[in-house]
This record gives sequence, structure tokens and C-alpha cells, in this order.
Amino acid sequence: MYVVIVCYRCGQLLLAKNNQKTRLCTSCEARLVLEKVKKVAYAKSASEASNLIRALKRRKTTSLNP
Repeated sequence: MYVVIVCYRCGQLLLAKNNQKTRLCTSCEARLVLEKVKKVAYAKSASEASNLIRALKRRKTTSLNP
């Protein structure tokens, strides 16, 4: 099981395995504790989670540019 999380420092959407305790943000290099981060989606596979991240980023950019 995979989870899509949001970095609490820079807001980057990231992919993590559900059983991980921490994740390093690829954008700002913050060490994220998965118990404390905002979880926005769950997926059964890494590819499904990647597609979710792409869709969330697309939705975020279209809402910023009306």
C-alpha cells in the first residue's frame, strides 16, 4: 500500500510506502515523519500513486490559473 503525502515545509506532493516511518522530501530535503504529515490519497501500487500525484498537481495548477 502506498500513500501520497504533502511536505510540511514546502508543500511538495510525495509518494511513500504505508509502512515507512520517515521520508526525505526531494524538493527541500526535509525529513518528514509520516505520522505527522498530511496524507491526501492512498493507492495499491506505486504506479497508481504516481498517477494520483500527477492528477493532484494538474488540479492544483488549473485551480491557480482560471
